[in-house]
Amino acid sequence: MSTEASERDDLRRSSNSDNGGAADALPCTVLIEDRTFFRECVLASLSAMESDQEFQAFESVAAWEQSAAAARTSLLVLWMSAPSMPPEPDNVFASRLKQVLQLPEAPPVVVMSDHESADCVVYVMHSGASAFLPTSMGVEMAVKVLDLVRAGGSFIPASTLAAMTSAEEGAPRAAELSTLLSPRQLAVARAMRKGLPNKVIADELAMCESTVKVHVRTIMRKLNARNRTEVAFLTRDLDTDLRGGFAG
Repeated sequence: MSTEASERDDLRRSSNSDNGGAADALPCTVLIEDRTFFRECVLASLSAMESDQEFQAFESVAAWEQSAAAARTSLLVLWMSAPSMPPEPDNVFASRLKQVLQLPEAPPVVVMSDHESADCVVYVMHSGASAFLPTSMGVEMAVKVLDLVRAGGSFIPASTLAAMTSAEEGAPRAAELSTLLSPRQLAVARAMRKGLPNKVIADELAMCESTVKVHVRTIMRKLNARNRTEVAFLTRDLDTDLRGGFAG
């Protein structure tokens, strides 16, 4: 190993040991996860695969924001636990993602999860993340995705793309949707296109959560949709033909 490379590795190890106490000019990739063992394992795996990149890890968004690494973070990696009520994410993750994306100059966000249903992927991407990494993906491929996001790209699993393609076939036009779905069902469909969970939809539309669930089931039945991802794509014409104020 050259002297220059050795010095660079020493600098990175020193920086990692105190979680950003001594800032330098190098950008870094940050993992935020409260479980110590998991956090250290992921950090070690990524660092071993990308020895020319600096990685740091923090147990919370607040700890990261207060660190010297915050100003030079080029990429954030967040973990999403498997939800107890799919497709709604766990509350810790949802709060963490919202915290990060509301920052004035938020870095690109990559979400990792062992729950890779199309509904959850759509939720994550509609929320503003740049990529979704399932744990079924190997570390080598994950590193390539991180490089892609650092370069300004985005990524979702091939299985989700397949679901999108399937949903596009035979999608009804806005005029058909307006006769097929009631006004309240259209409102729920609009919220579903944003990737919102049932609880948030209920709050926004002043409904009981149980009523929202009934509307969701009815919408899926009327559209012959297998999941919320297909609903989002089958109702995509509402974005342009009906002024519903969706996030696209």
